[in-house]
Amino acid sequence: METKNNIKKDTNLDQNLSFEGEAQPKIIIDDAIKIYKRGKIEVVALRGLNCTFNQGEITVIMGPSGCGKTTLLNLIGGLDRPNSGNIIVDGQNICHLSDNELEKYRRNKIGFVFQFLNLIPELTAEENIILPLELSGTLTKERKEFVKELLNIVGLEDRVVHRPDELSGGEQQRISVAAALANNPDVVLCDEPTGELDSQSKNVVFGLLRSIIERFPKKSIIIVSHDPDLKQIADKMYYIRDGAISHHFSKKELEELKHGTSEQDDFSKRDPNRAKEVALLELRELSHIINEKIKKIDKNLHAQ
Repeated sequence: METKNNIKKDTNLDQNLSFEGEAQPKIIIDDAIKIYKRGKIEVVALRGLNCTFNQGEITVIMGPSGCGKTTLLNLIGGLDRPNSGNIIVDGQNICHLSDNELEKYRRNKIGFVFQFLNLIPELTAEENIILPLELSGTLTKERKEFVKELLNIVGLEDRVVHRPDELSGGEQQRISVAAALANNPDVVLCDEPTGELDSQSKNVVFGLLRSIIERFPKKSIIIVSHDPDLKQIADKMYYIRDGAISHHFSKKELEELKHGTSEQDDFSKRDPNRAKEVALLELRELSHIINEKIKKIDKNLHAQ
């Protein structure tokens, strides 16, 4: 049985995570360990993980199922606490906050976007965005005006009075993004935000997330996903394996991957092992996507 005192941490993989030319990190994950207990069994979700997230950037976190991606998102969002290590947001270690202080932190600083939509069927698009503000007691005249602005930003100003069942899957997800932004959070956490969408709707959401970070450059967007296409909008990408960072890609490296520039060719020749790692990462994620598609097709066939 592993305990936090004898967890083997891969310090070679998790060190040197600051990239040249990057801004001062908004979020610092410092040596985070998270262990879940299931009866007498201990499951190590994170084993001394280190990474940073910057203001004005989209960071994508990828990795196989069960590697610790969602656990990391929960720690940043104040939904869970690490067994040891530090979660530092804007210079404040949120691990030291009380439960009430964490609740305030989530309400004021964090917006959540999930794969499975949490829209209320009986409410209109606008009412679904306003509801979290009403429940938290933060609905003001200014916030109501901001909600109207958000509906314009997500391109649904003409769908204000429509209920979820009158909206497409992509439109529903855009309402969820607007709801996550309604409290004007500093950090937006997205857990598989395009996992249930077709390719056209997915690309619309990609464009929306990119436009949000450009319109609100003081925010940070962190996305957990299996979708390798997210490299098109990412400023930085982490790949997690076995609870630790196994790969990290800077903005420059992602640009090389996106555009297939001569710099990428030089990069591949200069470091062939790194190039193989990149290709292997994409193959793993593509395999996962294909398997998920097959499961959905089988499920639909059996349902008929």
